[in-house]
Amino acid sequence: MSQIKIVVIGNGMVGYKFCERLVKKVPLEDYSLTVFGEEYRPAYDRVHLSEYFTEQSDERLSMAPLEWYSQSGIDLVLGDPVVRVDTQAKKVHSHKGREQAYDKLVFATGSAAFVPPIAGVDKSGIFVYRTIEDLDMIIAYGKKVKRAAVIGGGLLGLEAAKALLDMELEAHVVEFASRLMPRQLDEAGAQLLQEKIESLGVRIHLNKATTHFRGQEAVSGLAFKDGTQLDVDMVVISAGIRPRDEVARLANLAVGERGGIVVNNRMQT
Repeated sequence: MSQIKIVVIGNGMVGYKFCERLVKKVPLEDYSLTVFGEEYRPAYDRVHLSEYFTEQSDERLSMAPLEWYSQSGIDLVLGDPVVRVDTQAKKVHSHKGREQAYDKLVFATGSAAFVPPIAGVDKSGIFVYRTIEDLDMIIAYGKKVKRAAVIGGGLLGLEAAKALLDMELEAHVVEFASRLMPRQLDEAGAQLLQEKIESLGVRIHLNKATTHFRGQEAVSGLAFKDGTQLDVDMVVISAGIRPRDEVARLANLAVGERGGIVVNNRMQT
């Protein structure tokens, strides 16, 4: 019996968990497993990403060491994401030109940070909050500035604001809605949360729609729809996420109206 060739697109938490369960349930001789990851490091715990600000150790967040992949018979391809899937030939093509045949293909592409189309978003000093590399850049840039704002008053945005505060920066949270965590909390709960966050030293700005980022090459502030402004030297965008379904779209797989791959009750396309 020949081995089943399995390819996993994505080496995040879901991609890793799939590999972990497969290794436990299926004998190694029954399959070959190749995993393509966009980042240059093994899978890590993104849920506890904010802990990296204090620890600054990716080993603490790592789901498994590199040795686990090789010992489990997994061909881990890092820093080389799949950019195209040929469903007819049953092959994937990577950014660096690698071609890999498959019998079974697993999409574990996860999501990416959503960056609102705000004028000036390409200025230096503006970051997203999604990967360890993002945090490395935030930490490095934060050593050169004094004031920072987080766009987004959700859970991740508040975690980012606390991290900026711990970096001894003047920290602001800018939220479009009338309260923090508007999808999770009612008015009373949000008010209690705001009081707690403000007691830590974070400054909250509600009902604020950012129209553009001020500054020449580097960001120097935010301008709001109501005519007010906020002077800051760094901005962290935490405005939600969007599914990474671009490879699925190129392969003509069905996707939902708001993104994401359409599957049946067995998680199959």
